[in-house]
Amino acid sequence: MPRRAVRLAVVAALLLTACQPNRFVSGWITYWSATGGRATVGDSTISPLFSEVSLLWYGTTPSGSTTADGKIHPLSSTSNLATTVATIRGQGLPVIPTIFDSAAAGQLKGILADQITRADHEQQILNLVTSQGYDGIDLDYEVFAFGDHITKSGTQLTTDWVNFVHELATLLHDHGKLLSVTVPPVWNGGSSGYTVYAQDQIADAVDRLRLMVYDFNIGSPGPLAPMSWVNSVIAYSSAKVPASKLQLGVPTYGRHWATQKNSKEVCPDGALSHSDFTMKETAGLAAAHKVTPVRDPAGSGELTFSWDQVVTGRRTKPITPPVWTPPTVTIPVIDDTADTVGLQPAVRLAPPETPVTCTVHHVVFAPDAGSVRQRADAAVAAHWSGIILFALGYETTDIYSSLAGVGAQRPDGLPTATLDAVQVDGSTVHITGQAWHPEFDLPVAVHLTLTPTGGGAAVYDETVTADTVRDAVPAGLGPYHGFDVSVPNVLPGSYQACSTLVLWGGVTGTSGCQPVTVT
Repeated sequence: MPRRAVRLAVVAALLLTACQPNRFVSGWITYWSATGGRATVGDSTISPLFSEVSLLWYGTTPSGSTTADGKIHPLSSTSNLATTVATIRGQGLPVIPTIFDSAAAGQLKGILADQITRADHEQQILNLVTSQGYDGIDLDYEVFAFGDHITKSGTQLTTDWVNFVHELATLLHDHGKLLSVTVPPVWNGGSSGYTVYAQDQIADAVDRLRLMVYDFNIGSPGPLAPMSWVNSVIAYSSAKVPASKLQLGVPTYGRHWATQKNSKEVCPDGALSHSDFTMKETAGLAAAHKVTPVRDPAGSGELTFSWDQVVTGRRTKPITPPVWTPPTVTIPVIDDTADTVGLQPAVRLAPPETPVTCTVHHVVFAPDAGSVRQRADAAVAAHWSGIILFALGYETTDIYSSLAGVGAQRPDGLPTATLDAVQVDGSTVHITGQAWHPEFDLPVAVHLTLTPTGGGAAVYDETVTADTVRDAVPAGLGPYHGFDVSVPNVLPGSYQACSTLVLWGGVTGTSGCQPVTVT
């Protein structure tokens, strides 16, 4: 479908749900494909589908370093990052950058195991978020477990991880910021996958829990995210985490395997491999080999195609060194007369090369608009917050006309912040209320103040995250939109308690005040 036609289809679908914004799509923009990601988010016919955007741009160790210091470092150009942030802000979307565990195996584990270095790491994250004006942070700490080959919970690593997430969440929420965590999935009722990330134990602390439901097959041909696996992941996490906090990771890339068809043949060096490609490249790859993609007959939901290729090339055979046998006779006298020819360069033996021929079987699995929609429908049916695409810029634009038809998940109305009746208990003032943006299910920030009526310095002046459970929240937003603050040791007198809604990028919204008397 031509790009203009795709845009018109998206606009038409969005107009049908204009009264109920349909923000259930999120995605990562990576530093290596930022141009394509910006093009997606900057398209005003697509961006109304998005709930937030994350930037895979920070690491836990600088490029080229072999040690981890607990500080956060950019993985690429900060000027390119600033341009990308501006694009996201231009669409009125939350900016939640991702920190990738780029340290060597074991290093971050050591940082989190020590209370002092863990606290310093948490402070570094907070400093990054507040200094750059981000709305929160997303943690993608994969090396944390993958590199150490730790999968199961119940270890000290799990305890340290859970403490870290809770401490960081408190720190961020006390400054009106959000915490998202991205983890590998668990399935088969908990018998398979990475339970070390303890989804149930961090669920109350995080605002988002993102499941990386892709890469089911890597070394051997097969679908990236078969629907049977996706459904098993959804079933497990739905039982462990509040549905409104969950996002389903969906791939927008495919994988190509080159395997040996006949085991009796010998293949040239480099003939057998596997590699990834973007969804945009699927059609070109199929056309180049004159094959037609079909829906996987095994029911994964993905597209697949294959072809055979006869390959001839060089095959390197290693040389087996001869076995050295010590002499049986000992020479009593050594002739130490120098060689009159002089020293010569050593003779380096190169492995011989032999031309060989074999038949290589190529297999491709890739997502398309249909498979992405299928996974979005599954997430929405489970009442999850939605899906997150890896990565923005890889996808074909027709996925958005399909996604625009997913049932509306958000209510209508204006951003709201309201105060409950302020309670006074002796010298302690309790300020409670609720706040939300009806197009987004993420908690918002609220600026709270308690100031003397006659003027003077504020007794309390902080921005907090409205993330506690409230009952009277519009359907589709989840319950996590309340705030509850206690201000102790307030001197007798008259005060004004005020709340101001703080939206993405620090933009303020509605506000309200109540008189308070402390006797």
